[in-house]
Amino acid sequence: MGVTHCDKSLMHSDIYATEDKSWNIVFPLITVEGTDPELDIMSENLNTIVGVHYLKDVAYAMGDFGYHKTRMISYHDPDDNGQDYDGMTANGIPIRVVFGVYCSQIDETNVAMIRHIYDGDDPAPFADQFKDVPMREIHWDLATGTSTLANPGDEEF
Repeated sequence: MGVTHCDKSLMHSDIYATEDKSWNIVFPLITVEGTDPELDIMSENLNTIVGVHYLKDVAYAMGDFGYHKTRMISYHDPDDNGQDYDGMTANGIPIRVVFGVYCSQIDETNVAMIRHIYDGDDPAPFADQFKDVPMREIHWDLATGTSTLANPGDEEF
């Protein structure tokens, strides 16, 4: 997700009610130096909002009900032709780029909720793989150079 200007955003949680087995992890790829905090993160008791900076090599992990939003920022004002951004990006306009990934331990306790979260108007292509649980995992055997499907709880894996 790339941002040069934000004047409106919504506090939200991408992941919720998965029995604390899912995470939204946000990695900054391109940062803008010398900015005010860029991300608001709400505390678990919903009484405190903390503004944080995106920093290189620092990811933010938000679990169930990890409420957050982009803060109002303006690295680039498209209406102000007097700003000089020379050298800040390839096109001379500062931009922040972050990459988000969702990680889950999917089992009988949360498979229905994960399917609900990701099976909306545009279902995630991976949603159907969660129909049969407990799920089997693929394990790589370095010694033989082969992969094996394992059942949860197998001692040898």
